[in-house]
Amino acid sequence: MSNVLTLHKILTLRIELVGSEPVIWRRLEIEDSVALDEVGLAVQIAMGWEHAHLQAFTNLSPYTELGSKSAIKWYDEQMRAESGDGESLEDTTLGQALRVANDELYFEYDFGDDWIHRITVESRRETKPEDSKYRVLEGQLRAPLEDSGGLGGWSNKLEIYRSTERSDEDEDTVDWMEWRGGPWKAFDPDTFDIDFANARLKLLANGFTGANAAGQWTARFHEGIRQYLSLVFAHCHIGLEPTGEQIPEWFVELLQPFTALVEMCTDQGITLTKAGWMPPAMIAELMTHCELNGIDYERGKVKREVDLPTISIMRDVVIKLRLIRKYKGKLIATKLGSSLLQDPLAMVRYILNELRSVVTKDVEVDATFSEWVLCAGGYNLDRYTKATTEAREFVHVSEVLKNFGYWDPNLRAPISTDSYIPTTELWHVIGRIMDFKYSNADNRQAIYDKRQEISRFILEA
Repeated sequence: MSNVLTLHKILTLRIELVGSEPVIWRRLEIEDSVALDEVGLAVQIAMGWEHAHLQAFTNLSPYTELGSKSAIKWYDEQMRAESGDGESLEDTTLGQALRVANDELYFEYDFGDDWIHRITVESRRETKPEDSKYRVLEGQLRAPLEDSGGLGGWSNKLEIYRSTERSDEDEDTVDWMEWRGGPWKAFDPDTFDIDFANARLKLLANGFTGANAAGQWTARFHEGIRQYLSLVFAHCHIGLEPTGEQIPEWFVELLQPFTALVEMCTDQGITLTKAGWMPPAMIAELMTHCELNGIDYERGKVKREVDLPTISIMRDVVIKLRLIRKYKGKLIATKLGSSLLQDPLAMVRYILNELRSVVTKDVEVDATFSEWVLCAGGYNLDRYTKATTEAREFVHVSEVLKNFGYWDPNLRAPISTDSYIPTTELWHVIGRIMDFKYSNADNRQAIYDKRQEISRFILEA
C-alpha cells in the first residue's frame, strides 16, 4: 500500500537557548507525532542537558506569559496533579502543540536556573522509510553545565575559566567545571559533539533498550537509569542491537582451560581427596596442558588447589555452568559438558551466553557489565593510572555503579573508588586468565586492547 499517504511529518526545528551570547543553538529533525514528554528528552539530548531537573513547554515566552489569558503550559502528570494546572506533556504531540502555538514553542528546563529554549519550525516534509525519529543536523557550542546558576552564573564561570589570572576561589570554580563536565572526556565549552548527541538520540528512539547483551541489561532498570546509561553507551560508542560479529579466535583459545577440565572429568572422572580437593597430580596436568603454570603464587613444588585460587574458582564456575558435577567423591562431566566437548566453538558460545545472560540484579552483575562498557569504550580501569599523566583515560567502575544506588557497608557511604567491587566469578576467572596470558610488563596496552575487544564483543555481538 505504497500509495497511502502518511499523516505524519518530519519537522526541522531550530532550538536556541534564549539569552545566550554567542547563541547556543541546534537544528533538529523530529517526527511531529512524538509526545511532548519525549520531545523534551530529545531537546535535552540535542542540547546536552542531563535530564536532572523538571521541564515544561509553553506557547509563549516565559518572560511575557504572566497574566496572559492565551498562555498554555504543558507539564508532566505528576506536576499537574500537584499544582492542578496546565496541560499534559504525555498526552500532547509536538504537532498538536505547534498548531496552537503558531509554530513557535518555548521549552523550559530546570525551574531554578531557568534555561529557556525557543523552538521554531523551519520546514516540514513527508516521512521516508530511512528517516530517523530524531536527528541533529548541526549546532553550535556545548550547553552550559548543569547547576551553574543560569545564564549569569554560566557567563561568570566561563570568564573565570578563560582567565589567565585566577585566585584560589577561581581555581576551585575551574576544578568544579572540569569535574562537572567529566569524567568521560576533557571539558570544552566551545565544542558541540554532534556525533555523541545523535548516538544518544538513536538510543532514545529505541527506548534505551535493545536485543543485545547491553540492551537487555539496561532494560532491567527504570527509565531514569536507562537515560543515564544512554549517556555512558554513547560515550563508549556502544549500540544496543546485535552486530553478528564472529567470536575472536584468541578468545576461543583463552577458554581452553574450561574445556580441558571438562575433558579430564569424562570417563572415570577425577577422584577428589578426603578434603574435597582435586589431586595435585591432576592439577599439575591441567596447568601444564593449558600453560597456566605461575598464574597463582605457589608455596611449594606440589600443586595444591588450596594454594591456587584461580584454579579453585574455575572448578566452582565449571560446576555452576553445569558442565561437570560432584558425585560420590568425584568430579564427573555432565551430559551437557560431554556433548559440548565435541564442538569447541559451541562450548565457547555456551560459556559466552551464560556470561551475558545473568539477570539477577546485584552489585557483582552490574559491576561486571559496567566494566565491560568502560573497557569497550577504551577507558582504563587500572586504578594506578589515576595518578599518572594518562589520568584522563581512567574511569573507575564506581562512576557507573554509584548511579544505581549501591551502598558500601564497610565505608558506610555510597560506593566509590575506595570500595572493593567484586565481579561475577565467571568473569573474574576469565579476566584472571586473560591477564596472565596477555599482560606484558613492557606493554600494558596489549591487555587493554584485548579487554576492549572482548568486552565490546560480549556486549554487542
